[in-house]
Amino acid sequence: MLPFTTQREICDMEARYLERQSATDENLEEAVIGFKENVRSRETHETPNGYLLKAELSSMAYWKSHYLPNKIDKNSPRLIEKLTGEVFRLDDDWEKLEKLTWLHGVRESVASVILHLYDPKKYPILDKHALHAIGIDYQEVNYDEPFWRQYVNLCRAASERYDVSMRKLDRALYQYGKDNS
Repeated sequence: MLPFTTQREICDMEARYLERQSATDENLEEAVIGFKENVRSRETHETPNGYLLKAELSSMAYWKSHYLPNKIDKNSPRLIEKLTGEVFRLDDDWEKLEKLTWLHGVRESVASVILHLYDPKKYPILDKHALHAIGIDYQEVNYDEPFWRQYVNLCRAASERYDVSMRKLDRALYQYGKDNS
């Protein structure tokens, strides 16, 4: 259940998120969000929707969980490019998330960041604060197919119902969860 009942509440909570963000975090978030254009510029016959480079994946992992980039380094650049290129061609929401977790150091939360930044209208970011905001203890979640589909559908419906972007909703959920944990 969402903690918001109006678009205004979501916008106000997102504003709190933005106010509390450090300049460093703001710059990192903007850089990571900008990767979508880089990915799209790599569209080829083999990868019609582009792919991520290792440095981009490392930056995404760092933005989400500061300790993960060391684990990302265990993946070869070719594996990252091949696997993300395959994921960006898939239609199924669960298959995309699951396949990204095949990469060393990529769990569901980082996989959700990749999907969110690749297609920000369709995918929310899995985050312990956002989950707390909707009454879920992240330590007790079974990150399986039914859970992922339910969470994606909840966020898509809220984004549509309140006429806000998925990014705005994500920021609001994150801040609400952080403020109330």
